Amino acid sequence: MIPTWVILAALAGLGSNIFATFSRYFLKDKDDATLWAWFFETGRLFVFGLVLLFDFSIRLEIKTILLLLLVGLTELGGDYFTMKMHAYTHLSISTIISRTRMIWIPIIAFFLLRESLHLTDYIGIAILFAGVSITVAPHKFLIDKGAKFANIGALILAFNTVILQALIPYASYSLIVASSAVPSVIFFPFVMRDPKKSIINFVKTKFWLKSFVVLAHVVSIYFFLAALKIGDVSRVNAIYQGMMVTSVFFGIIFFKERQDIVKKIIGAAVTIVGIILVTQN
Repeated sequence: MIPTWVILAALAGLGSNIFATFSRYFLKDKDDATLWAWFFETGRLFVFGLVLLFDFSIRLEIKTILLLLLVGLTELGGDYFTMKMHAYTHLSISTIISRTRMIWIPIIAFFLLRESLHLTDYIGIAILFAGVSITVAPHKFLIDKGAKFANIGALILAFNTVILQALIPYASYSLIVASSAVPSVIFFPFVMRDPKKSIINFVKTKFWLKSFVVLAHVVSIYFFLAALKIGDVSRVNAIYQGMMVTSVFFGIIFFKERQDIVKKIIGAAVTIVGIILVTQN
């Protein structure tokens, strides 16, 4: 029988794929990456702020306040550098580097949470990373400015994920997510050009589609937190990120994306092997 945490992590990964696919679509239309980050963080704050009316709980301790502050700051940092990476979408290696969270999280979780996995889990995570890398690997690897932003963003978001799991015993899901969004909602307008005009124009264009994408993101983060509550952060994240292979099959079947089809299928197969290893124990 498939463990519950695997199902939750997989559902979270599918929701994240929807969000990532449409994020690329909106940014391809020349929308400002920082504005898009502000929009989805505001959407998260709005939805989970409403849920807080029915789902508010917190252990009032100094540790809880510090963790809530850290999760918000790491969310802001991760968003900022990821959006800077998206500004260089033509760069070839950024997508792979952003997936190094699979490697960073087990290291960080070992030192901060004392999380120790079985050898097969670590091997499975490494294979998962290899499979994802093969799937998205470009024809040429170019190390440049976008790669730098991707590296920084991946490391910060790895810390963010570990902190999320550390927070789960201390506060409700809605409080955690709402708190994580606050710094981004406040900060991003300060780095926008003419924020009032930009936000109005952004909201006027494809508002309902953008709202649907934010809702997919909200559902994804909820399932992700539910998976973190019962699973190891390293394994949950590996399944979560490994689900990106579904977008490969979706593209091949529905959008006839036949370019590099052999490489994509090999990468997806390797990723599936990694998933099997990670879910064995």
